[in-house]
Amino acid sequence: MRASRAIPLAILLAVVVRVPFWIEALRTPVDGDTAIVGLMARHPGEGTTFWGQPYGSPLDSWVATPFVAVWGTSTEALRLPYFLLGLALVPLAYGLARSLHPAAAQPAAVLVACGPPYLILLSALPPPLYPTTLVLCGLVLLLAARAGRELDEKRRPRGALVLLGASAGLALWTHLMSASALAAAGIWLFFRARGRRSLLVFALVPLLVASAPLWMRALRGGQATRIVQVASRDGTALAHLAEVAPRLPEPLGGLLGTHVPVVADARDFVLRMPGWQAAGLVLLYGALLILAGRAARPGHPAVLYLLAAGLALLAFPFPARAAPHTIRFLTPLYLPVAALVAWAAAPRGGSRRAWVAVLALAVLHLAGATRLLGAWRSLDRAEAPFLLPDLSPVRKVLASRGVRRAYASYGPAWRLTWESGERILASQPWNERFRHWPLPLLDEVRFAKNVAWVLTPAIPTDLPPPNGFEETLRRLGGRWRRVDAGPAVVFLDFVPPYSPRVSPWPDAGEAGDGDLRTFLAPDPVAAFELRLPEPTPLTGITLVAALEGPRLLRSMDVEVSADGKTFDTLVRRRRRQERSDIRWRGGAPQAVLDHDVISVPLGGRTVSALRIVPHVSSDPWRLGEVLVHTEPGRRAWDEWLSPDLNWPARRRALLAEPRKDREDWYTRLLLASWHRPPP
Repeated sequence: MRASRAIPLAILLAVVVRVPFWIEALRTPVDGDTAIVGLMARHPGEGTTFWGQPYGSPLDSWVATPFVAVWGTSTEALRLPYFLLGLALVPLAYGLARSLHPAAAQPAAVLVACGPPYLILLSALPPPLYPTTLVLCGLVLLLAARAGRELDEKRRPRGALVLLGASAGLALWTHLMSASALAAAGIWLFFRARGRRSLLVFALVPLLVASAPLWMRALRGGQATRIVQVASRDGTALAHLAEVAPRLPEPLGGLLGTHVPVVADARDFVLRMPGWQAAGLVLLYGALLILAGRAARPGHPAVLYLLAAGLALLAFPFPARAAPHTIRFLTPLYLPVAALVAWAAAPRGGSRRAWVAVLALAVLHLAGATRLLGAWRSLDRAEAPFLLPDLSPVRKVLASRGVRRAYASYGPAWRLTWESGERILASQPWNERFRHWPLPLLDEVRFAKNVAWVLTPAIPTDLPPPNGFEETLRRLGGRWRRVDAGPAVVFLDFVPPYSPRVSPWPDAGEAGDGDLRTFLAPDPVAAFELRLPEPTPLTGITLVAALEGPRLLRSMDVEVSADGKTFDTLVRRRRRQERSDIRWRGGAPQAVLDHDVISVPLGGRTVSALRIVPHVSSDPWRLGEVLVHTEPGRRAWDEWLSPDLNWPARRRALLAEPRKDREDWYTRLLLASWHRPPP
């Protein structure tokens, strides 16, 4: 059958197989990762990574941009692009198998159309980055096979090499798991281009250009390659390899269909197929791959596909994130395997045996997929493993109080922002996944006045539980409102224990002149002390970093004294414990991550001296201002700046109208001066 008919028929079969799964996907709220894709699609020019992570590319969001433009912030806008990417694997399988033998093309397309349950899961409820990476890996292998054939025919495949390099660069930028397919293509073309290897520059240059955001970040620091690091804080690379390598058959079996997680890589929610079904899959795939290996000859594209599958399998155990349940890291293996399996039954032509093998595998795949579909239909999306509760009660509470900025844990924060169409901007108070890596919306929340904390006890997070957060607020002083909102507990209407009115600490020199451009640079290892002209009752003290250079100490004690002799320690800051240090800042409780502002509530305590003591630290630091609060907090801090300004306009407004008698003028000026767009 001609490709013009075979490919559409195979795609139609894939649609029929996947429609029930797509219906369930449309019933499932988007998770935090998918919400990031939608938000990036609304801001297509911002960022060169997957927001909030040090790796990945915006490619998923570029694919989703036209769908988001048409459907807005709906579930369909983010599901449809992944549906189509899943279908794109079918013609890729056709092309890969056709390069082996024309008779294998349609069976391979049908095999992918009725693929293993995990492949169907990736077409309906995938983790972002993986569907686009799989399509690009398939395209790289297809172009490598074509370029190799043209090189064998003594032609100059410049066009194929340029497309291959661009696809390889995008794949590498999007996900480093694509490196196995890229390495296989590179090795294959290196040997095929014997005597004309200068032609490979046509692939190398586009690869370097398309992957430039990745390797430029990697040169600046190791965060860009963190996803494939071979060691972690919990163990060495050898210990990790010794644990994962013996269990390699488990993720491989999951990819082929012996079992399937209910959602991608769920460790505790796995559907295992009956023994006869799992054994049938293993025997069929194993026997056909052995036949493919025996039939492969030097120079035949089967060698390329075997190399790609082998390298993907070989690389899997090394990254620290690899585990028996992380099947997704093996997915680049499947397309070349599908092409080899369809070809192995009849490598010299004739498709009857190929059809028998493919249809047997398809039946086993669909039996497993049916179990997955049944599980999806029976499970509550608010419960594990989905953990996607309805957040509309939270949105209603925030809307009723006029709150447009909120702190929440990873998934709820991105979902609130997406589902509200960015009428609410929510951010993690700190990056829960990658310590110190910038969060694109965090500064927006930190800059705002009317802020809420949204805590969801049922969702695993390292944010404090509601009762623990309330205990922290009691220790800080002030007032707040606690509201139950469906699956969440919302804290809002914050009133700090002191007013925003401040005055500089008298006789503090450059740390008391109301100018953050000037500063004191105390001895890094000695205690720094300031004294008031006379003991004064204070409601609070705020330490503010300078606009430039080193900030406040990461590890220190802040002490006050009523008589100038006996000091009480009121603040203990310790390196790497910033996440647990929640303090008042700008009128709301915040996690003090940047060592730029430290508040010390005093509740009217009489103070005559302030002492800052470095704790096991020799880091240089600067003190921009020491601000003194004398009035108690009676109401929420008022907004005095238009909430619709962008960051450059905020900087201009803050400098044009200084409010040196307000704490939040200083803290906002720091934020506006240091703000950077997503990396």
